[in-house]
Amino acid sequence: MKARGLVVLAALGLASCGPRPAEQARICAIFALPAVPGDTQLGDAADLAWARARERQLFKSGTIYGPAWQVMGHGRSWGRCRVRVKAVESLLISPDGAYAMTKGGRREHGRPVSFGSCYYENASAGWRLRACRRTLDEPAPLIGLKR
Repeated sequence: MKARGLVVLAALGLASCGPRPAEQARICAIFALPAVPGDTQLGDAADLAWARARERQLFKSGTIYGPAWQVMGHGRSWGRCRVRVKAVESLLISPDGAYAMTKGGRREHGRPVSFGSCYYENASAGWRLRACRRTLDEPAPLIGLKR
């Protein structure tokens, strides 16, 4: 009897980790757009500048979503959507829901072969893809030690 109770509690705990219906709809709308982080390149110089500015803001205050099995470290589960690009590793959405970013890429034999980010804007007509850029071959930022 105790074991059954623990199983029920565990199932309820996992079910409560998923996004609320409004969040789930927003996440699925983003995943339904045609973009593959690391493979898709899109946007002119103005779009990419817009994306870089939003990326900094997302890392400071955005909500991070990931696969349910990966959210124990940080973030929330992105739940279940009928359409989702397998290359997406994380999704960040701004606190006001005005813009979002997916990060990820393809892997072969455990090694990344592509990596990048795609940026989305929530306009009056709904979510739209604004820019995508590849970042696998960008040099790592230099981190200096404070003296």
